Amino acid sequence: MTNSKFSRRGVLQGAGAFAAAGTIGGFGTTPASAAKDLRVLMAGGTWGEWVNKTFADPFAKARGIEFVWKHGIGQEPIVMAQRVRPQWDLSHSSQTKAGQLVAMGLYRPWTADRIPNIEKVHPSFRYEQLVGKCHTPYGLCVNTKRITRPIDSWLDMWDPAFKGKVAFPAWNWQGEEVFHAINIALGGSVENIEPGIAKFKTLFKDNQCKIINNVEHTKQLLTADEIWIAPYFGARTEQAAAAGAPVEFVIPKEGGLSWIWNMALVANRPKDSLELADAFMNTTLEAEAQIAFARLTGYPPTNMEAMRNLPPDLKKLELSESDVELLGKLQRNTDYMAMFAFRDQYVERWNKEVLQAA
Repeated sequence: MTNSKFSRRGVLQGAGAFAAAGTIGGFGTTPASAAKDLRVLMAGGTWGEWVNKTFADPFAKARGIEFVWKHGIGQEPIVMAQRVRPQWDLSHSSQTKAGQLVAMGLYRPWTADRIPNIEKVHPSFRYEQLVGKCHTPYGLCVNTKRITRPIDSWLDMWDPAFKGKVAFPAWNWQGEEVFHAINIALGGSVENIEPGIAKFKTLFKDNQCKIINNVEHTKQLLTADEIWIAPYFGARTEQAAAAGAPVEFVIPKEGGLSWIWNMALVANRPKDSLELADAFMNTTLEAEAQIAFARLTGYPPTNMEAMRNLPPDLKKLELSESDVELLGKLQRNTDYMAMFAFRDQYVERWNKEVLQAA
């Protein structure tokens, strides 16, 4: 399908065919490589189920291959430990960690000569290290039944009225990046985390902040009324609302966060495995597949054709240029390589000075 012939009807028809027959444009009928499996590191849970259903199962069926999964959060140390002889082809990642490991030569850059659908993705979602299959707006999830005053800032988490009902993500989940974003909003930088450490000490000690470990854990605490305010994903906030939690999503005035997600390409694998990995990742950027994924996840597509042709029930996912600008505001001021260089030192300070001191 060419751009000139693209239409919303065409996308919808394609998405229907995709879901029904498990076929995605670009698969072809002849395998491009002799590799018989793709070995993938990624978080499990609902996200893993959705990736498998939307992208992996149809690709495996079309190519006659198998996917081998290792589920878990924060699996970059495995890639680092296997740098001489990597055993995995892909590692589900955000642009932050992908950039860090590309700089170390452990991941391969994404290039349009190998993955042509890159050209169909909005420039805001393209990084040299990773090209997103979806965009995940991130800000504050607020219980509007318990919190009736306006919420518009990250600093609202420090309100004493919310003592014992505020939560923050675990460091090895989203906590590290959210901490750095708020530290920047407080006047700090990746090289100077003193403002953030001092502020978060009070959040945990004085406001009895709880740790949330993943999306399902957060949703559980929200629906059980155990927490009223916490950093969270926009689409997951809607899912919590659908499950009965009286919550809404707020993009803080200091700026939200904006992750793109896909699988980073592990370097130094056999040539046939590299080709198979590239072919698979190319399908994750197809308009039809991204619309199917958006319907499951509630996250906006990155493919510009898909964004322009969202069906009526997904129009709410459409992002304006100003939306993208605000969501990426704090992360664009983060030095990810400096963050990586100090990561061991910073996690030790977080554990000792913030968590253990509470």
